[in-house]
Amino acid sequence: MDAQETINLLQKRLSASDQDRVHFQGIFKAIPDAVAFADQKRRIVRVNPAFEQIFGYQEQEVLGKTTEVFYSNRKEFERQGRIRFHLNSREKLEPYEVSYRKKDGTVFPSETVGSPLKDEAGKMYGFIALIRDITTRKKAEAFLNEMEHMYRTVADFTYDWELWTNLDHSFQYVSPSCKRITGYTADQFMQNPNLFRHIIVPEDKKAWDDHLHEVHEEYTLREVQFRIKRKDGSTCWIEHACQPVVGSQKEVLGVRSSNRDITERKTIEEDLRRALDEIKKYKEQLEEESAWLREKINLVYNYKRIIGSSDTLQHVLYKIEQIAATDTSVLIFGETGTGKELIARAIHEQSLRKDRPMLTVNCAALPNDLIESELFGHEKGAFTGANTRQIGRFGTADGATLFLDEIGELPFESQAKLLRVLQNGEFERLGSSRTSKVDVRIIAATNRDLEEDVRQGKFRQDLWYRLNVFPITVPPLRERLEDIPQLVEYFIDKFVREQGQVITSIKANVLNTLQQYTWPGNVRELENVIERAVITTTGSSLSLSDALLQSPAEKQLQFKSLAEMERNYILKVLEETNWKVSGKNSAAEILSLNRSTLRSKMEKLDIRKP
Repeated sequence: MDAQETINLLQKRLSASDQDRVHFQGIFKAIPDAVAFADQKRRIVRVNPAFEQIFGYQEQEVLGKTTEVFYSNRKEFERQGRIRFHLNSREKLEPYEVSYRKKDGTVFPSETVGSPLKDEAGKMYGFIALIRDITTRKKAEAFLNEMEHMYRTVADFTYDWELWTNLDHSFQYVSPSCKRITGYTADQFMQNPNLFRHIIVPEDKKAWDDHLHEVHEEYTLREVQFRIKRKDGSTCWIEHACQPVVGSQKEVLGVRSSNRDITERKTIEEDLRRALDEIKKYKEQLEEESAWLREKINLVYNYKRIIGSSDTLQHVLYKIEQIAATDTSVLIFGETGTGKELIARAIHEQSLRKDRPMLTVNCAALPNDLIESELFGHEKGAFTGANTRQIGRFGTADGATLFLDEIGELPFESQAKLLRVLQNGEFERLGSSRTSKVDVRIIAATNRDLEEDVRQGKFRQDLWYRLNVFPITVPPLRERLEDIPQLVEYFIDKFVREQGQVITSIKANVLNTLQQYTWPGNVRELENVIERAVITTTGSSLSLSDALLQSPAEKQLQFKSLAEMERNYILKVLEETNWKVSGKNSAAEILSLNRSTLRSKMEKLDIRKP
């Protein structure tokens, strides 16, 4: 029941029947606000219990007294008298605030509604007032005002541009910092909420619209970055973060957002990105140049201790580059001492298995009755002396590379097992029926003519074909004499460090002697010669020991190997036929060889058309 209805009811009950007066008394006493009746001279004629409780007076204490005693001061009493004098009983009553004084002298604020009392003839005979103590409300309002002032002070002075957006997209609050960031005032945004989207650059409007849609789909903390066009026409980067404003009943009241000018940060990031792009470009360029230089150095000077720059050696290194990254089996041909194992290691170190060690088995150094055990392993008690279980080289090399040196010396009966591993990756250990599965890359080497061994039945043909997928022939030292100076320099440096000698030069006649020698022991023999020379040299210039000081002509009288003779003969026939390999009057016809066999021999013997 509002104040107007209450007063109307009181007026009605004053002139009602006795029964109605009883009802009136019940309502009058139950009203929680203070009610006071006064005559024309503003003397109290009736108050309700709530009045007694609020003011601290008993009804008998105030009857007949003017209402001036209840006001905080004379001025307030007179002001209210003027207000009541002009009241019309038919006017809509509006509450007004008045300060009253309690019996104990305490002054309190009130919300009062007053109305004149008139008889049936319209003559005014008194006043009625409803008085509500609003002390608690005033304290709450004061507290809220204080809090609002504090929060607004913080918000108004925050460095970022703060916004409170209502659900209808209008603004509840815009912080003054917007002018520093955008050039527009807070009032301009309050009056035109569409200004916010209007200043976003066209390229970023979709990102903003998508963000806004997501915010209103699910009210959670979200962030987005976009650019705006400031009032002065310049572009500014904004980092926008927003979260819902939630009421006491968990209802969403709007969205609070913070907008930070990150233009400087973006500029730094862009400069850094460009710098990083430049660094990346130069890094890639340097890596490319470095790779090219490393490749050049490896091919010309050494490849993991492979020393030399001759064309024949460079061809070998080129073939290593071709095959290294694959898992294809490689068969290396070459005389004793040419460095076949170095070639195998170079292949392994450039392969995908380089993180695992390369295991080596010298097939010529193992007794026939132990080679299978060495390669494939054995179970405990598989044969006399087998006191423990042995995994074998293939088991150990699973996922790695196995180098089988002198593969031509492998016993015929063991070749079948090796073929099975090459074909299927499977084998059984001696004394075991369980099949083991491995992933091993095979690199084999030999100084024998395996093709001839196949014809003589000493080497399995199927294993030969399986191994000879990618043959590499290491040239003997006599075919790469131009590499001798580099090799000599390398070996001198090596042995000088080991022996503690001081050798700073080598005479031209010594180099000439070394280059005229045929080197039947190849690089290994050269290494031994240089080691002896370093030990026996007394000065700072290298001198050779007596062992090598023999007539170069006598050395050249030594017989050539079959492979060398075969190479020279095929080369001569090719030159005579103008390098025609197949067809009528071709080298294959003259040599009575199948053209594929001739090409295979040319590959094996490193014969290339100039």
